Amino acid sequence: QPVRAHGGAALTASVLPGGSALVLRSLQSVLARPLSTMKPQQQQQGEYTQIPTDETDVPVPGVPGVEYQEPYYPPPEYHTNAQLAAAKSMAYLMRMEALGYCGVEKSSVYGAAVAIPQVARSADWSTTLCGLAIRSYIFLFLNLFLQFFLLAVINEELHIMSPFAGHPHLCDFGASVGKCPDGPNCKGPAGSTYTFARTYSFSQWSTRMFIRDALRQLFPHKAEDIDVYADPGEWGLEDYYCRLACCFIFVMGVVDDLKGTMGLLTLLTHTPTAGEPWIKYEVPDWEEKEKAKQVHGWTELDLVKYEVAGMPLGWKIMNFVFVFLPKCWIWWTLTSVGFHFLMETAGIVELVVNCMALTFILSIDEMVFEKLATVAAKHIMNSLQDKPLFELPDEENEVDESSLQRFQADEFGHHRWKLLCLVLPKRLLIILGVLAFFTCRYYYQYCDRTEDGSWVSKAVYTPKTVPYNPLSFIYGLFLDLADDPVWPLKHPLKLMMGVDLPLRQNAVVLSHYCETEARHGFAWLSLPLLAHPDMDFRRVLAVV
Repeated sequence: QPVRAHGGAALTASVLPGGSALVLRSLQSVLARPLSTMKPQQQQQGEYTQIPTDETDVPVPGVPGVEYQEPYYPPPEYHTNAQLAAAKSMAYLMRMEALGYCGVEKSSVYGAAVAIPQVARSADWSTTLCGLAIRSYIFLFLNLFLQFFLLAVINEELHIMSPFAGHPHLCDFGASVGKCPDGPNCKGPAGSTYTFARTYSFSQWSTRMFIRDALRQLFPHKAEDIDVYADPGEWGLEDYYCRLACCFIFVMGVVDDLKGTMGLLTLLTHTPTAGEPWIKYEVPDWEEKEKAKQVHGWTELDLVKYEVAGMPLGWKIMNFVFVFLPKCWIWWTLTSVGFHFLMETAGIVELVVNCMALTFILSIDEMVFEKLATVAAKHIMNSLQDKPLFELPDEENEVDESSLQRFQADEFGHHRWKLLCLVLPKRLLIILGVLAFFTCRYYYQYCDRTEDGSWVSKAVYTPKTVPYNPLSFIYGLFLDLADDPVWPLKHPLKLMMGVDLPLRQNAVVLSHYCETEARHGFAWLSLPLLAHPDMDFRRVLAVV
């Protein structure tokens, strides 16, 4: 460390040419100056004393005549002071982490709907505060309507529009393209094996499927050539791990909002069930009011204090029904639909964008409050003081020696197991738990596991009629579904044979198909088709 302290100067002296003795002597004079260290006097504030140090001049190796001094190391009292500061601060901070505060969201219509009516109640429902309380509930219902509507139309896309587009559930289609053709999840929705060159987005894949099927019906005798030259490819995941990471980011965003929801429940359960005032006028008792205002630059507004306090039982029930329950329902619905939406997204760019865009719905309450609330309502919410759920009477009255002994016993004794509790992040474990729950829920509801370990989509049905019912959009209730699914895809021969085509043309199609495919049964064929004179039974029997 001494060499490192003056190493730069020593190096400069060692590389100087022989004629630079003046510069070398200047460096020596600078390095030879004594080091003085000042320490604050503990008992007398504002006075300082110089701590003597042992100064031993040791020549720098390689540079004759250049001397330096031993570096100063702080005495043990410095370490004791740092431990005392840690003992005082950690007692507060860890208690705050474990118990926290009881409050409301200060930039949200949910918090305003709870706090402003209580301020109005404390002031005996004055006209101005009563108007602000009514406005807070108007903004609350506006926010609930907007969030409910957006959730309904997103679910409409998933439960109504996607089946009409023939959209199967993504599950793990294409998740293992690099392991194909022998690994799981190597068969796409069309039944062919995945390759990177044949993997497309759903819009491209559905368009290519439509073109191939149309060509098959127009030119049934060219079915083999159409399958080769009009190959539709497959639709599947572009990156499985990107989807997993985006789902983690999305869950991390919604869990933060869940914390605010649980904070509202803590407010309703931990505050006294009594009509305590939420607004006070506090005059300092340590000095005259006018002098205190002049010294600190206060106004009368600074002497008005807003704080979380108790509320009557009726208000607790009302806040639970109109604020807490809707907030919980919106969180659950958005987390469910958002996770479903991300799991059905195959593209990398769409995943990255959607994982952050979906959390926008949870921030509508803050947008409504920011854009529509009055200055008075914003001031009340910003000035509202939370109610601490912890008390520290022992730490406040504890002498320094006791604090230091407690700190050394707890932190350096046989309590190192506390390190493991602090290393494991509880919020991260909650996020991983929520992620695992909704992942399992998605696979259970929409996917089936095959014998080779692949996860494929369950059957998808279109509704016969689409009434404009938000509950039908969100939960899929009251929908009259068709008898035949749009996925799995129909039998390839059924795609080539049109219901309205002449019987003879379908017979020719069947005869041609029996020469190329021998994997499927034909129990669904109608008797008039089999009895048609153009049916070549020799081809059928040769295959079957």
